[in-house]
Amino acid sequence: MQGGRRERERWGEIGNPSSAEVTCIGTGERVVEQRSSFSPDYISARQRFIDAAEQAGTTITTLPLSTRGPYDERLSVDIAYHGAAMPRRLLLHTSGTHGVEGFPGSAVQLELLNALHAPGIDLPDDTGLLLVHAVNPWGFAWLRRVNEDNTDLNRNFLPPGDSYDGEPKRYHEVDRLLNPPTHLTPLDLFLPKALWTILRMGFNTAKQTIAEGQYERPKAMQFGGAALCEAPRLLLDHLAAVLEPVQRCVFIDLHTGLGPFGVDSLLVSAEQDEAGLAALITRYGPRIQPLDAQAGVAYRIRGGMQAGIAARWPDIDWTPITQEFGTVKPLAVLKSLRAENRMTQWSGLSEQERQYSVERRRLVEVFSPPSEKWRTMILERGRALIDDGLADLLAT
Repeated sequence: MQGGRRERERWGEIGNPSSAEVTCIGTGERVVEQRSSFSPDYISARQRFIDAAEQAGTTITTLPLSTRGPYDERLSVDIAYHGAAMPRRLLLHTSGTHGVEGFPGSAVQLELLNALHAPGIDLPDDTGLLLVHAVNPWGFAWLRRVNEDNTDLNRNFLPPGDSYDGEPKRYHEVDRLLNPPTHLTPLDLFLPKALWTILRMGFNTAKQTIAEGQYERPKAMQFGGAALCEAPRLLLDHLAAVLEPVQRCVFIDLHTGLGPFGVDSLLVSAEQDEAGLAALITRYGPRIQPLDAQAGVAYRIRGGMQAGIAARWPDIDWTPITQEFGTVKPLAVLKSLRAENRMTQWSGLSEQERQYSVERRRLVEVFSPPSEKWRTMILERGRALIDDGLADLLAT
């Protein structure tokens, strides 16, 4: 499909080639950002999103949370809407579902908002564009992937009637590796233990077991929560009004951490039949692959946001796509997540001390690498998929 290319030509070049000096809130540190769409912290990202949304003339909705950030700042899910008052067709774009992944997600959304007031990109009368900034603002602000309850929000959107209990049948075999009940050990040996686990279980089985989501161990990794969390509940309540007239929705959720460096995989439901998958490949290209541990970089998840939202509005024709950008090798990602979670759970440090820990700074580097090349790739492909999603909507 050539729609994305045409839109990019019309919207102009991505990014801002000039550097920008910004101040990190709280530390006062002056930082030169080579890609000015990338913000140094949650406060800056949120304010820039709101400013750009106002300049673009969008409708802005703020969903405040009861929790606060590391500098006692207000935390909120912020939503910008552009288009028809009663859209029949909608492009929904979400970022920061996994807190620290909000850095690149916010940058892509900022690029789009900065382009919205350019001439010649008005949407048809029956079409809307909805940008959800920081689904997990607490994790974004505190530099965690999860929220204040250690809940992975992309495991928290269980469909109506499903219960928050259970775990993968072999999770007990990886629990000791993933969740040691100490902050540090003299000789950790994580890598050889992880390689032995992969050899014993098989790579795909181990990947699926580790990442699927569990609801029995609140301090462990991939915890899906004990109930629907505050931010997901607020988002669902807001969507109830927005989605009422919608008949067709392309839903893009931006993530990082899986796959080759800077390359995006477009992950879709493993329930797609062969014809449906072929149609998506025709529309979006060969990066499309199912959420299946046996078929690509990803795995099946329980309580995923896209599936949970679609289950609540089954009459809408959904095209959910998880855009997943690669960063570092899988074991490096897992090692970083494991180290940060053990530090958070067992170090005895105050929350402010955790904020400046090596483990959290490393987590940011893993999910938002400080690489000009990587950032350029993310902005280009992030915008390209939005263009292709709009072209898909406008063709139906």
